[in-house]
Amino acid sequence: MRWIGLLLLIVLGTAMAVIQPLQAKDSSPTLGKASVCESFGVQRFEARKEASPFSLKDLNGKQISLNEFKGKPLLLFFWGSWCLACKEDIALLEKFFEKIRSQIEILTIAIDGEKERRVKNVVKDHRITLPVLLDKKEQVARTYGVRMIPTAFLINREGWVEGTVVGQRDWCAPEALSAVRELLGLR
Repeated sequence: MRWIGLLLLIVLGTAMAVIQPLQAKDSSPTLGKASVCESFGVQRFEARKEASPFSLKDLNGKQISLNEFKGKPLLLFFWGSWCLACKEDIALLEKFFEKIRSQIEILTIAIDGEKERRVKNVVKDHRITLPVLLDKKEQVARTYGVRMIPTAFLINREGWVEGTVVGQRDWCAPEALSAVRELLGLR
């Protein structure tokens, strides 16, 4: 029994001697200086990803195409009328847009299926002025890989998706503006 205990101590000691230096190597040299994007929760893509083209109707029945926004930085925001976090986020995005209106476009995409009336009620109740597009069959959401809402995609002037924000965020926080500017190269 003593040998087993001694052997176990040797194995654990050796493991700790190997693991601690490996963990130290993995530590970022800028520990404590995470980018604003990271602190806001922006997930960057390892490989460049082009924004998938789409065309959807807005609440007035007008067809809106992603191609209309080529050459402009864009935030695509996927949401649903039943989602409380989405409704809170979209209200914050309204205020965020006031600060950055001249630098970026924002499109919101409701994934409510055939529930257009419910989307219109949310827009009216929350005084949403941002463009709201209807993804009735959720095809655009699937194309973009949306797995939960709210989800936002940040697209640069050239049409490349630079990052995504999954889940609720405080779009009025200073980090939001700094993250979007950092990611999309805005001033």
